Amino acid sequence: MPKITETATIGLDTETLWNEIGGFGSVGEWHPMVSSMDVVGEGTGAMRIARGNAGEDQAERLQTLDSERHLYRYTLERGSIPVRDYRGEFRIEAADASTSVVIWSAQFELAEDGDGRTVESVRRFLRAGTENLRRRFGETACRQRN
Repeated sequence: MPKITETATIGLDTETLWNEIGGFGSVGEWHPMVSSMDVVGEGTGAMRIARGNAGEDQAERLQTLDSERHLYRYTLERGSIPVRDYRGEFRIEAADASTSVVIWSAQFELAEDGDGRTVESVRRFLRAGTENLRRRFGETACRQRN
C-alpha cells in the first residue's frame, strides 16, 4: 500500500496558516493543478469536487475535521486515477511559535491498471501543492517524508 507524504515549512504560526489554507475547499484557491473547486455540504460528510487543469474531475469526502489540531482527513469517492481505498490527510503542525509545517499525505491501494506512474502522479500532485504553499507564504524549502 503506497503512502506518500509531502511537507512544506511556512513562516506563519499554525492558527494563522490554518485560517488561510485549512478549509476543506480552500485547496482550490492555492493548488496550481486545480482549476476550480466546488464544495457541497459543511463539516464531516461534505464533498469537494476538484476540476484539474486538464479537465478531469475528482470527488473527495471529508471524513474528519479537527480545527483545534489543524487537520482534516478525506477519502476519494471518484476520480480518474487508478486507485482504491484512497485516504488523504492534510494537517499543520507547529515547528515553533512563528513557523508551521504543512503535512499532506495520501495512502491507497493500486487498482488493477495502476502502477508506478500512478504513485508518481499522486506524489506530483501533493508536491505541487506543498511547493506552491512554500512559494506563496515563504520560508524554508519543501521536503519529502517517507
